[in-house]
Amino acid sequence: MPVTVIVEPDHGGHRFQAVANVATLAARTDEILLLTSVGAASTEEFRSYLSDVPMKVDERFDGIYPPTRAMAGAVAQICRTNAVSTVVVMDADQSLKRWWLVAAQEFRGLPHRPRVVFMLTRYPAKLRLTDHFGWALRISKGTLALVAMTTGTLHRVAGFAGRDDLSRGWLVKRARDPAICTAHSRDRAKLRADLDLPAQRRLVGIFGVLTARKNAPMALDAVLATGAATDLLLAGSVQPDVADWLATLPESGRRRVIVRDGFLSNDLLDRLVAAADVVVIALTNNGPSGIMGKALAAEVPVVSAGSVVRARELRATNGGVTAELSIAGIATGLRAVFAQGATKTRTASLPPATGEAFAAALLGVDPNRSVPARPSDGD
Repeated sequence: MPVTVIVEPDHGGHRFQAVANVATLAARTDEILLLTSVGAASTEEFRSYLSDVPMKVDERFDGIYPPTRAMAGAVAQICRTNAVSTVVVMDADQSLKRWWLVAAQEFRGLPHRPRVVFMLTRYPAKLRLTDHFGWALRISKGTLALVAMTTGTLHRVAGFAGRDDLSRGWLVKRARDPAICTAHSRDRAKLRADLDLPAQRRLVGIFGVLTARKNAPMALDAVLATGAATDLLLAGSVQPDVADWLATLPESGRRRVIVRDGFLSNDLLDRLVAAADVVVIALTNNGPSGIMGKALAAEVPVVSAGSVVRARELRATNGGVTAELSIAGIATGLRAVFAQGATKTRTASLPPATGEAFAAALLGVDPNRSVPARPSDGD
């Protein structure tokens, strides 16, 4: 039976959720081998996302950021002993820089080269003409992809796209970030009772790995500016910089913050998102947000600041409001969301952004047939 190798050394965050989407679709025709780092199969992330996915696991790498040559060499070694049809490198932005060189060297002498697919997480799909940095990044990544394709070591490249982006993409294909949530805001009262969250407070949520990049201090100041009836909910793995900030808060501010520290299983994360009145995403990562996808699916409004991509998506879905990345801007956004009638989303106007659709766009297959959809990946 042919084998699909999925390369993802980093088990952190929700990366294994994307692996699960790809593996579930590819497993219809191939055996799945996950090439990852030592100890990954023992993590909470693996148990949460991959324990039910049929796959073999090869814990080959000593760390979560192995050198590109080590990754290419491991792939080549597997290809020498298995009938590998496809190799999927997840989060491949760093690998793209030298893949054209080291993979060509490591693949030399292989009796059969696999079809190699790269998933780029930091490729700007849509840009303003004035975004010089974005265009420089896009051109450099596109050039590296073309060079790797000319060496026969890369065959398809995809990047995350907003859920409103229905274009196919030319060189870098568009894979719409899934919008999936197993809980819904219609059950908010029960969810809050089950999760021991206050029933009568308005909760503004920030979720996932909680670092300074998510601007929790700014969000808290915005929450305080909206009045006494609102609290900030921080749920996820609290990193040291955020923990230090929490420790310095005066009692008047600290009692307005609810903290759920620790890894969140997919089920728990979904229920916490659906239990919130609004989700704040205040960071400058100019790409789609998995947390925003969950909020849209649960019909929880979003206040987004710092991203053109998320702003376009909110306009297309009526899923919330866009704000300036400032205390006053986020506070204004929260007030707009709290206004009666401002919280109804219309995501049904767009095709569902499912995990299967994401995997099919990445792999270049027809999900109904699970075979390559087109003879050429670079068309």
